[in-house]
Amino acid sequence: MKVIVIMAGGAGERFWPLSRGNHPKQLLKLTGSGQSLLEEAVERSMAIVPPSNIYIATGQNLQKAIQDADLGIPSENVIAEPCKRNTAGCLIFAAATILARYNLSPEELTVGVLTADHRIPDTDPFVNTVEAALEAAEKFNALVTIGIQPVRPETGYGYIEIAQDNKKQETETPCYKVASFREKPTPENAAKYIASGNFLWNSGMFFWRLSTFQNEFGKANPVMAQTLEDLTDALMEQDSARAGQIFNALPNISIDYALMEKAAHVMVIPGKFVWDDVGSWDALDRTIPRDLNGNVEVGDPILIDCQDCIVYNAAGQKNLAVGAVGLKDMIVVVSGDSLLILPKDRAQDVRKVVVALREKNAEQL
Repeated sequence: MKVIVIMAGGAGERFWPLSRGNHPKQLLKLTGSGQSLLEEAVERSMAIVPPSNIYIATGQNLQKAIQDADLGIPSENVIAEPCKRNTAGCLIFAAATILARYNLSPEELTVGVLTADHRIPDTDPFVNTVEAALEAAEKFNALVTIGIQPVRPETGYGYIEIAQDNKKQETETPCYKVASFREKPTPENAAKYIASGNFLWNSGMFFWRLSTFQNEFGKANPVMAQTLEDLTDALMEQDSARAGQIFNALPNISIDYALMEKAAHVMVIPGKFVWDDVGSWDALDRTIPRDLNGNVEVGDPILIDCQDCIVYNAAGQKNLAVGAVGLKDMIVVVSGDSLLILPKDRAQDVRKVVVALREKNAEQL
């Protein structure tokens, strides 16, 4: 049986002021499609497995909001982790939930892990790549990820290094052994990675048999592997209190650090589809069509002599008129109770605003 897990627990702080604690970026419409990021992710998943086999992993504070979004999957498939424990905790909790719900051995369950913050406009090539990744995970008993061909020296993404002595594995889609994972590089290193032709962007999508997931975790991190086993037992017994205690003891660590960088059997499939990680406001330059002056306009703002700006009026012109004059390379975001203004090249620093507001106990979070 194949199951898709969509990770949707992030706070999306770099999309403040629209992204809030009870309405994060995965519920926002940021690609120009008219759908939220999470709606798009679920729709793509439905082309791979039936709705009953799609799970959304999120936090307790978001569970009801996602269930109320009526995404076309069973409400009980929106699973809430007891507390925040990063992507390693998220995927351990999802694995334990799936093992507890199905009367199947770990060898019979293959999981595809997708995310709720990607722009992938062309479904068919994406589905073909995912199906190839699921096939490779089953055939080679490996942890498989999808790598994206870099198109710029991006410093905000992780990179995957393909093993030099690699031979294409015998699948319709090329599948390579992974030599290493590299975290967000300096501009100089990012340029070197691209020049070498031996690196792919890390898409954050993963595929594995649950038996492989268990075995590789057992070698890379025996304590966390035991947590997975104990958590599965607690969920099978429907002992939520014990499950919460077990989960709470997990470290707050990403799946890359906890498992992928340490595992022995890791492979990568190059993604042959258009992809973008919608991680901060400047991504809208790539996800929403621009006007003749290079501006992205949402909510009918008035722009006079502005060039290469992003102006997002969440309230819309009928409720709130927004005007900008003589701006260049700026981001302006207006919500009902907040205003954000910053240069495009400082888009990553929105988190600093969120941190400062949190220290002031601001209500606009």
